Amino acid sequence: MTDVPARPTAAFYATRRTRALWVLGVVFSAGLLGPPLFLAAARKGVVRPAVPAVYAAIVYPVALGRTWLPNPGNWIPWVLAAAVLTAAAHAALLEAGERRG
Repeated sequence: MTDVPARPTAAFYATRRTRALWVLGVVFSAGLLGPPLFLAAARKGVVRPAVPAVYAAIVYPVALGRTWLPNPGNWIPWVLAAAVLTAAAHAALLEAGERRG
């Protein structure tokens, strides 16, 4: 059995400015830019391919549910806020594991 070498991961953010723009973009777009960010990270091998799918499955239906449901209640803003904060923190920490080593 041969060992398959780990796929080298490129630096995801070129500068601090790009990191700040992505994190602020995720926050100010109410999380709608989260899945495309993590799709780009998955294509570079920084995160697993399931990560953008999970964020998309949470953020998009919740954001659209506010307009689709006749009486959405108070849970939608809380779920969306939790998803946005999680995506922003995850976006800010994308390269933290690479710097430690």
